[in-house]
Amino acid sequence: MIRPKSYATPRLLAVLITIVVIATHQYLPPKILALYPDTERLSWIYSPHSEGAEPTDWIDRSINHFRCNYAPGDAYSCGWSLNLGPDRTTGIDLSAYDGLNIFIHYKGNAPRIRLSLRDFDPSFSDIEKYDTTSKVMSTAIRTSDLNQPVYVQLSEFSVAEWWVTEFDIARQYSAPSMNNAIALGLDFNVYSNNEIRVEKIEAVGQWIKKETLYFSIISFWMMLIVTEVLGRFYFIYKQTKADAQRINNLVSEYKKLEVEKQQFEALSTTDVLTGVMNRAGVQQFLQRLFESNFSRNQMGVMLFDIDYFKKINDSFGHDAGDQVLSEIARIINEQVRHTDIFGRWGGEEFILICSQISEERLITLADKLREVIEQHGFVIDGQPIKVTVSIGATKVNATETFETVFKRADRALYNAKNNGRNQVQFAQP
Repeated sequence: MIRPKSYATPRLLAVLITIVVIATHQYLPPKILALYPDTERLSWIYSPHSEGAEPTDWIDRSINHFRCNYAPGDAYSCGWSLNLGPDRTTGIDLSAYDGLNIFIHYKGNAPRIRLSLRDFDPSFSDIEKYDTTSKVMSTAIRTSDLNQPVYVQLSEFSVAEWWVTEFDIARQYSAPSMNNAIALGLDFNVYSNNEIRVEKIEAVGQWIKKETLYFSIISFWMMLIVTEVLGRFYFIYKQTKADAQRINNLVSEYKKLEVEKQQFEALSTTDVLTGVMNRAGVQQFLQRLFESNFSRNQMGVMLFDIDYFKKINDSFGHDAGDQVLSEIARIINEQVRHTDIFGRWGGEEFILICSQISEERLITLADKLREVIEQHGFVIDGQPIKVTVSIGATKVNATETFETVFKRADRALYNAKNNGRNQVQFAQP
């Protein structure tokens, strides 16, 4: 794919090619078609006396040297004609040529000589009457210009008005046309005595006409411009598609990172042993809660401590202690609401933050949790053991910090443990 920055090279090359083509076009040799002499083309003269019979006015037929005397009283003018095609209806296409190079030697007193062309077209020409119904076109050359090469442009030829009128030719066929020129001739239409020798007649044109060349150059540049525009659009499309893919990849990577981040955050805020929040997770929640404008008047906090937990570890081992911790965490987590925040604060301590709860309901819930744990049947290595917890609870005032609330709940927990354990102590705010 051509990138935009590389378009300069093709454009420069195109400019150089255009300059070279325009500069060299005028030096191209002309396209030439020899009409006479040509051994395959037949010619004859006609005079007012012969009326189509064997002419008697040839001086030297081998070089087309003849006399043409047109006197008053003659029924017809005299002249010379050259067949351009193999038959009476098949000629040559002169439309690709610009003019005729003519070299005629002349002696006489006529001011002009008439040069004519006949074009056969089945649209208006009759095969049986080709000599009269074929289109007649002519132009005049001053005899003073003869005896030297003369260039006659084909655009100088005009259709004979008598022919249009006599054969009632439709307007669309009355313009000059040379697509199938069957005959080329010359004659005199004024009374005169003339001696003519036709030396050379050839059609001359350009291999590439200027208008064709310029049209081709314009078309070439249009194609180049369109190609460049399409190339730019294609590059932009590919670039946009690649950018979109990169964006999609980045979004995908971002989502993946978000998932991994959430997973890491979950791991970093989850207690591996019990599966509930760890201290860091609870603190993150508390930080957002106490830094917001959320009303904290109906909040309560509980601190749990497993009674004689060190004795369980010493008696049954740390695996048993871990089992007890996990079991208590599961029991409490099943009893609280999904809007409550429950986590392991550290060691054998747990914390529960309850929203939208009254003082009475807080105390009732704390005692219920204590009782459920007390009545739960813990089994260690097949041996049932009794496990209890002490709970310190308190309510939260709107203006308090968590540190203040926590210290108050911790004092209540301390009192519960000092007063015999397996009980709930409530500290008033």
